Amino acid sequence: MTTNHKYVLSVTAGLLLVAATAGAEDPRVETAAPAVVLREYKSPNLHVHTDLAEEDAQRLFARLEMTLKFAARYWGRAPRGQIDCYVVDQLDNWTDEQLPHRLARVIVGGVGGASVPEMIGRGQNARTVPTIFASSVPGIAEHEVVHAYCTQTFGSAGPAWYKEGMAEMVVRSCTRRSGLVCTPQQIAELRKGQRATVRDVLSSGQTGNRIFTSLQKMWLDPKYQPRHIPLSAWTQRDRDNVALARREYLRTWAFCYMMLHNPNYSKRFRTLGKNFVTGQRASFDDLFGAAGEELVFEYAFFLKHVDTGYRVDLCRWDWHQRFQTMDRGESCKIGVLAARGFQASRITVVKGRHYAYETKGTWGTCAQTRVNADGGVDGSGQLIGAIMNDYKIGEPFGLGCRGEWVAPADGLLYLRCRDAWHELSDNHGQVFIRFTGR
Repeated sequence: MTTNHKYVLSVTAGLLLVAATAGAEDPRVETAAPAVVLREYKSPNLHVHTDLAEEDAQRLFARLEMTLKFAARYWGRAPRGQIDCYVVDQLDNWTDEQLPHRLARVIVGGVGGASVPEMIGRGQNARTVPTIFASSVPGIAEHEVVHAYCTQTFGSAGPAWYKEGMAEMVVRSCTRRSGLVCTPQQIAELRKGQRATVRDVLSSGQTGNRIFTSLQKMWLDPKYQPRHIPLSAWTQRDRDNVALARREYLRTWAFCYMMLHNPNYSKRFRTLGKNFVTGQRASFDDLFGAAGEELVFEYAFFLKHVDTGYRVDLCRWDWHQRFQTMDRGESCKIGVLAARGFQASRITVVKGRHYAYETKGTWGTCAQTRVNADGGVDGSGQLIGAIMNDYKIGEPFGLGCRGEWVAPADGLLYLRCRDAWHELSDNHGQVFIRFTGR
């Protein structure tokens, strides 16, 4: 490859956890690499080179094939051509000849993995052929295969936030029904970033650019010409940037997860993504500008309550219900599901006004329980409400089976069954509430 070779850096969240400690003992020490025996696995879409033990290598190959099939289903196009993958378990055992890229050691040992495209052919016959270099840590090569698939099949993977977030979406096992699955450390990191806005996510990628710039300097540095660049070129500043990128890409993944599984946005999000990868003119604001305030609210709410098992489809907000005030003597009856978050009552309440209410029906917060709207002795299963005004939600308050309630503020009344936000999926039942204006 020539010194003006163009390459794309893509970093995974899982990869970054490894990369943050790469070379920690003494990154300046270089060892002579004895040639390692490589195993090769081929299919029409993949050519994998790895030093993993045979059983591990076969599992890796199966995971990469499944990842490609998932990507092809999601974006609606079969892979184009074969992707070369170099998946490294023991970096010191590989010779330079076995790693056909001068930056391979830094990519694997410092960054963790990257998809490196090369332009083949000219004019209308030109196409991009990517090669993957990745650590053997599960999830890294799979992430890079998603990038390689998009680059080779479409010629584009979209903006940084989308390509990194969606690559992790394909790799992770989180589905709509499973709910969010994260480590406690990742949950803590997401909650710590509660002040992050949608705009922060959409503008992410600067840390990745800094890592790219550092790699580019190594590539052009005369002291490394024309040999492979050693891992010792990877500095503490580079490691710090990788750690920062890990947090960025965790947020982009969480945002993509929310957008893909929340029925309020999922259809438009799929359209946006297909426009991104196929090179069509695509703007986030064109598709979501009209829902800007709603989306900002739901993303902030998601970060506040995120936990393992949190289901964005069950916690979605009802934005398109009609609300109206009730005069004295007027009534309104609605049903509230236990397995949902706050649901629209369709009542606009007025501060200081009295409302009588009564309920019918039972529900439960797990398979073994069934209670009325008063809930259990621990408060779970109680009918509760909250008032929204100008996309701000007030503190929840208890209601119960029946009584008279005085509205503490003006706004839209929302109701739900009291339960932890990440434990709604096993709830069952429904209660019906009749409100009457006093």
